Amino acid sequence: MIVDLDTRTWVRLEDLGDELAAAVRRLGSSRWVQPDASAESHASALRAVDAAVVLGFRSELIRGAIPEDVLRPMVGTSGGRLFLARAIDPTRPGSAAEVDSARKEGAAAIWLDPCTQGFNPSDTRAMRVFDRAEANQLPVLLGWSGPMPSSGRLEFGRPVLLDEVARAFPRLSLVIAGFGSPFMSETIALLAKHDRVFTTTAGIAARPWELLHALQAARDHGVDRKVLFGSGFPFDVPVRAIESIYGINIALQATQLPHIARSALREIVERDSITLIGLGTPPPPGNRQSDRALASISPRALEGDQPAANPSDRT
Repeated sequence: MIVDLDTRTWVRLEDLGDELAAAVRRLGSSRWVQPDASAESHASALRAVDAAVVLGFRSELIRGAIPEDVLRPMVGTSGGRLFLARAIDPTRPGSAAEVDSARKEGAAAIWLDPCTQGFNPSDTRAMRVFDRAEANQLPVLLGWSGPMPSSGRLEFGRPVLLDEVARAFPRLSLVIAGFGSPFMSETIALLAKHDRVFTTTAGIAARPWELLHALQAARDHGVDRKVLFGSGFPFDVPVRAIESIYGINIALQATQLPHIARSALREIVERDSITLIGLGTPPPPGNRQSDRALASISPRALEGDQPAANPSDRT
């Protein structure tokens, strides 16, 4: 089963707030393929996976919010393939109550981002949110896989600040997006220290050298079993992210550096994240269509990229 823990969709880019919308547009201007977060593009991209989490978005700091009314119908008609992560901003009055009502209103997890929301994870308001999440058995997904707005508080995005949270709420599943990039070493330390802290490949799967470094570090510290798949859609698509993971050893072919076993890469892609972090009931297995199959372990080229050569050794 392939579960994508990091996807987003929105109707209007401006729902993210003017500053973040401008940052996304600048990112798109430097690419051949611009991020497309429409419901149609989201549904098409998710043909490559068996289940996915749709993350909400809310930030009082940058004045952005994706209406949950847009997301809830998608989840309700997905046949159990989509899970909703409600966006909670701890700086917003009544945020703890929004956690208590989340499961009753169709959410299976909550989403926070200290950087784009501008709060210290050990802030009293945030700790109330984490407390209610643990009480309601709601996993907490953390981080934003897209470009960072200039007003974002990068100092609050350091994974080490979650150490106090993990100590205070040992039964709470915390999932850090993209190895907490650019603070990957701190994320590795948290994975090794706390049983219920995990990370995803969202965002860094599009940056092969950074992905290679992160996966090697996770293996060296014995925490690769806590690395979960996430594409970071719409800033990357699941097929490309999966093939980037499978093709990670290509950069090492002409070196003496140790390769990452294909079996370990497959475990990352096909790990049952739904059960592992407590999202709910996994959907029944579906029949994979031929166009969902991954043709190779090489990264798939986007329009404008040079075609990647298939490695001769696929063992």
